[in-house]
Amino acid sequence: MVEKEMKRMTVKASEDVYVSLTTGDAVRLAAGEEREFPEYIAYACLQAGCTEVKVPTIDEVIEKTKKKPTKKK
Repeated sequence: MVEKEMKRMTVKASEDVYVSLTTGDAVRLAAGEEREFPEYIAYACLQAGCTEVKVPTIDEVIEKTKKKPTKKK
């Protein structure tokens, strides 16, 4: 059996949050805590008032760290 890679999302709670789904999944986040979840749980957290934390991709990190060439005087 081939497993599909599940998309993940990082969310942050501004206050203590308890989220439960009809699938039986339940998560608890403390205020200020950042956690990574599968997308279907993360979307429920967003509906409960959490915010999404954008994690930079490797390409974005590489672009930021590239140095601009300096001109010689």
